[in-house]
Amino acid sequence: MNDVNPNAGTSPEENKPEQEAFVWGDGIGLEVSASKMSASLEIKLEAAEHYTPEDILRFLGDNNLATSAESDIIQRLFDEGLFNQSIAVAHGIQPKDGDDGYVDWSIDLSILEGAKLVEKGGRVDWKEKHHVLQVAADQKLARLADPTPGEAGVNVYGEPLPPKPGKPAKFPAGKGLRISEDGTELYAEISGAVSMVDGKVSVSPILNIQGDVSLKTGNINYQETVEISGGVMSDFKIQAGQDIHINGLVEAAELTAGGNIYIGGGIQGYEKAKIQAGGDIVAKYINNAVVEANGDVVVNGSISNSKVRAKKSVLVCGSKAVVVGGRISAEKEISAAVYGSEIGSKTFLELGEDLVALINSMKDEEKKIESLAANYKKLQQASHTLNELRDKGKITPPQEELRLKIIRGGLQLQSQIKRMKNEIHLMEKQVEAGRSQQKGIVAREVSWPGVMISIMGNLMPVKSMTSKAIFTLRGREIEIFAYKEEEAKKKADKTEK
Repeated sequence: MNDVNPNAGTSPEENKPEQEAFVWGDGIGLEVSASKMSASLEIKLEAAEHYTPEDILRFLGDNNLATSAESDIIQRLFDEGLFNQSIAVAHGIQPKDGDDGYVDWSIDLSILEGAKLVEKGGRVDWKEKHHVLQVAADQKLARLADPTPGEAGVNVYGEPLPPKPGKPAKFPAGKGLRISEDGTELYAEISGAVSMVDGKVSVSPILNIQGDVSLKTGNINYQETVEISGGVMSDFKIQAGQDIHINGLVEAAELTAGGNIYIGGGIQGYEKAKIQAGGDIVAKYINNAVVEANGDVVVNGSISNSKVRAKKSVLVCGSKAVVVGGRISAEKEISAAVYGSEIGSKTFLELGEDLVALINSMKDEEKKIESLAANYKKLQQASHTLNELRDKGKITPPQEELRLKIIRGGLQLQSQIKRMKNEIHLMEKQVEAGRSQQKGIVAREVSWPGVMISIMGNLMPVKSMTSKAIFTLRGREIEIFAYKEEEAKKKADKTEK
């Protein structure tokens, strides 16, 4: 038996050794970033024919990357023949950190910097800056907005990545504020002005203005007390519900206070300043201004060419206690060292203007009562005639209706007259009390010619230099008495004690 040559009858190519068998995964390179947030795939060109997009997805799944694999990229890899190059085919999702909590203000803090300007006639009025932020007691000012936890992420292996949660906010609470029991809301503990100093918000009943009231601050309108370390420039206004304290000079400005006004540097009014107070006004001096107080006006210097009116007294003190020019009016007392000047400056001093107005009102009321009494008398006469007709049984229904109407009208007039008489009686008491409190017009040193004295509407010109005098009203005549400084000091000492 002959041996068979296995190579017999075959071609040379057939004699070549068989190609190596294909192994799953051959020709695929996979690389995952150190952060595990991306994975890149490279498919060799010679191996590409052995794979489909579905095979690649299965391969990625075998490597725990199925959840992050992006099938559209893998499909494009085959569609566009992106072989022999590294292509990112899987991506993780970054965690989203939470937002920090914040203070949600119910008030506009930008007002503190003068952000709110007033437009008038198409133009911005720079004096009306509205930089004063006022709040009421127990007013809610802010709440805390909670921080957010954020959103978790995931890497290419599907492992969760926790977010960084936001930080809670804190109230920048200073004085005059109250935080709610649960710590989430901020309230004003008192009524007052809001301020921010060193990042902290506070509420104070006193509004403190550093420096002058000028274009930097704008006009001031505040319901409580205002304190100004500087002065008030011309054409600016201050309105306060309580007191006004000014350390410097007041120029041609307008001040209105529900309480007292204290001006350390005096008033240089330039014939434009107008100062009004519900209480006292105290100033170093007053020049060319209009000043009105429901209490006393106390000046520690001079008053010149001004209109000054006090419901109580005008007291001019100090080493230069001079009143020259203008009109000074008070109800109780006017006191100064010198009135007028040697050159005869016209100076008008008036005591009891309000009492005179009250007396005139009494006279007007008395005239009205006379008129009402005359009307009442006519009604009585008409009523008497109708009563006679009624008694005789001759009154008609319309006449009876008229008779009753006249009776009702008479009763109303009686009531009105009685009420007016009571009012007159009260006014008489006010006049009597006012007269008893009048001390007169005191010239502690001298009153010069050119000065006109008026007390309760009675006039007396000063015709010659009058030294150390008190001008008072006796009956309907103004009389002059000697001013004794020692007695005045004793009275002042007793008053202080």
